[in-house]
Amino acid sequence: MDEACSALQDQLVKSFFRIKHLLLNRRVSTDPEHIKCDVSLAEIELMKCIRHNALDSDCNAHVSDIQHRLSISKAGVSKMLSVLEKKACISRDIDQNNRRILVITLTRKGREVLHDLERNTDEWLAKIIHRLGEERTEQFIALANQFADIANEVIE
Repeated sequence: MDEACSALQDQLVKSFFRIKHLLLNRRVSTDPEHIKCDVSLAEIELMKCIRHNALDSDCNAHVSDIQHRLSISKAGVSKMLSVLEKKACISRDIDQNNRRILVITLTRKGREVLHDLERNTDEWLAKIIHRLGEERTEQFIALANQFADIANEVIE
């Protein structure tokens, strides 16, 4: 491996970790006048996955759906669910029709928190898109997706 390739690899790894750190550790707080709750971007996405879940529904999102959407392990989903449950944003109940199924729903506080957090996150992303520009944002998305596709192919 030549020196230029090695330097590119180092830069790529550092970029991955910067983005990973940003996305996993960026805390988004709700409106201070409303319900105060500190939640990560990943937790917001999890809450979006279960937004329409209901105890009496046959089409709820399950842990496997959340795993797929967030590209994380079952253990990662479980950990996030525990954190959100401690924050009183979600509840976990046994499905009365099938006792093997766990139904995850947003609590009233969870719905209010999600509403505030989505607004906050939308504003944050809009600022990023504005500063980067629509064309460069689209290029970034295309390159990130192409990179992920190629990385998947190389792994297999």
